[in-house]
Amino acid sequence: RVALCVLPFTNMSGDPEQEYFSDGISEDIITDLSKVAALFVVSRNTAFSFKGKAPNLAQIARQLNVRYVLEGSVRKAGGRVRITAQLIEGATDGHVWAERYDRTLDDIFALQDEISAAIVAALKVKLLPEEKKAIERRGTTSTEAYQTLLMARHYHTSTTVDTKLALRLAQRAVEIDPNYAEAWALIATSQIRLHEYGELEENGLAAAERALELDVGLADAHAAKGRVLAGLGRYDEALAAHARSLHLDPE
Repeated sequence: RVALCVLPFTNMSGDPEQEYFSDGISEDIITDLSKVAALFVVSRNTAFSFKGKAPNLAQIARQLNVRYVLEGSVRKAGGRVRITAQLIEGATDGHVWAERYDRTLDDIFALQDEISAAIVAALKVKLLPEEKKAIERRGTTSTEAYQTLLMARHYHTSTTVDTKLALRLAQRAVEIDPNYAEAWALIATSQIRLHEYGELEENGLAAAERALELDVGLADAHAAKGRVLAGLGRYDEALAAHARSLHLDPE
């Protein structure tokens, strides 16, 4: 398998508040490329450990034992987004591929599909039909719901974790699109965390099951359900749910 690290894209918007968007785009590219069996993609947590640094790409490639490093930037202003990306070969520090995309926000899903397809083509690996289909499945057609979920994810995982705000934003995303499975999964995960802290009565099970009704192949939803079931002492079911989540997403 071809080994690759996707570094967090730089926020070029001149507004720290837009950090959630550049981080979200980076995470989604990692997720998309992870669906290609011919690629080994470094996990989000490892890739994001380089965030905010001025890394030496050849050094990163050696450190992580990957052949390629993808870096880029995102500039979001008004209703437009500009994404630049370049694929570097670690051993030679040479450009394999580089592109700049300038689109409206309404085109963000098509743009992500295009970037992932271009990287796969540049790496000369085969993209199977089911992998292409998996990459193109976005979970929502609403760019507003998608951006709201990116913001919720940011507050759920960033260094300044705010689980209550993440929950409110994920709930807002499902108000915009009630069939957004990823948002339901994040509602479940946020509710679980707050329930375990004794700050919320709801334990997250209903939201996890709603996510799975909408998308039975969503690893985060299986993981959330497993965590709730473990808390209820239903250990066999919990282990089965976690095993399923790891099968769907080994990272």
